[in-house]
Amino acid sequence: MFGPVNRWLPAFALALLASLSIWFQRSEHPGMLDDTDTRVLLAKVRERGDPLSWFTGDWPLENHFYRPVSTLAFELDNALYGDWAPGYGRTQALIAMICVWLLFWFLRELTDRPSLAALGSSLFALWVTDDSVALVPWVRWLVWIAVMAALFRSLRERAEPRWFGVALVWGAWVQFGSELAGQYALHGRNVAWLPGRTATVMTVFALIALASYARYERLRQAAWQRESPAPFQPTDPPATRTTRLDRLPKRPALWLIPSVMGLLLALASYEQAVMVPACLLGVAIVFRWQGAKPRWPVQALFWGGLALYVVLRMQWVPSEPSGYQQQQFRSSTNVALDLLETLLPSLRQVWPMAQSLDLGVEGFFFGGGMLALAALAANVLALIALGKRWPLAIGALALAWLAYLPMAWLKLFEHYHFWPMAMRSLYVIVLGWAAIEATISAGSPRALKAPPRPNPAPGSLPRP
Repeated sequence: MFGPVNRWLPAFALALLASLSIWFQRSEHPGMLDDTDTRVLLAKVRERGDPLSWFTGDWPLENHFYRPVSTLAFELDNALYGDWAPGYGRTQALIAMICVWLLFWFLRELTDRPSLAALGSSLFALWVTDDSVALVPWVRWLVWIAVMAALFRSLRERAEPRWFGVALVWGAWVQFGSELAGQYALHGRNVAWLPGRTATVMTVFALIALASYARYERLRQAAWQRESPAPFQPTDPPATRTTRLDRLPKRPALWLIPSVMGLLLALASYEQAVMVPACLLGVAIVFRWQGAKPRWPVQALFWGGLALYVVLRMQWVPSEPSGYQQQQFRSSTNVALDLLETLLPSLRQVWPMAQSLDLGVEGFFFGGGMLALAALAANVLALIALGKRWPLAIGALALAWLAYLPMAWLKLFEHYHFWPMAMRSLYVIVLGWAAIEATISAGSPRALKAPPRPNPAPGSLPRP
């Protein structure tokens, strides 16, 4: 129905439609400008009157952060809207919408699957508006319907039931329902709170860097396959048939330019961007897991950009921690737990489960221990159910973990999770895909075994 190019149009239309929910739920309350941080920030911007000066010094709040690019977004709003709060709210929503569109581009380049790109970016849009919670009750019904259907089909065969297959169905659907709601609420700190713009502006440029690099590797791999075709097989299409490979650009390396520029602009927007080079390396590893051959020396460009940022930051911003930074730092077991929970959310239940064990058997069953154990089992079974889809799912999960890594040492604010949850959206969609396939597999008839071959076979010559 759709050609090689047009097949992406309906997919992007879905992401675009989902992003409109952010616009319709934007904040235009006059109180947006009364927040302490916002009031001080705008006062400093108006007092300075020199937008480019932010590139060689501390940002307006003067708490030892280098954020000239995200500060320019406030400079622009101040010039356009002054004290008109709805204008600031519209810019805030538009930046978040752009993140949804850029996430679609990144997932398109990473997966080359319209469905994954559309569903992943659409899910992220629902997370930004906190609307995904409404989907969870429906998934809970699907859990029981899928499990009962798989169990009924298994028992009907009058053979040994496929209990492990049914368990995979249960675990995949339970974990998918848990992940679908989103780990954190994003709307308040990223759309309704103006200083959260630092995280969303940084995410815009981080996604540009990631998508451009993924496109470079994908096009380079396709060009390499065109120049070094696989040996001819009888089932290959005729050589006269045209393919998309004939329309590839001759210089995929040009995509490294927006990738490096996106990295530098992200670093100049928010400190969390120090993990962009690590995520770019993670993208290369995901391509390698899928059989591609990334060009590893290219990674030196990204780490060199990070080194340049560190040098410039040390020259322009005080290196000693500010009073605000000292208040936000934390070093305790909470850091390790947060990092572990980013990979396995069910680990949140380990502490209640340990407490219930102190109360004996009754405490374990009725004090939450059994529920915690079930959550952990569902998490592990869901990972097993991924099967051959693990490169994309585990890769997305690793990117989310890397994106959050430096923020774990700070007191929790939801805008720390804006970029990580954008990365996590692919993991959740692939998990739903695995749940559907596990249900189909568990509910399908068993494969019939061929009857044993007689020895000697009929018609064979007798052996001496």
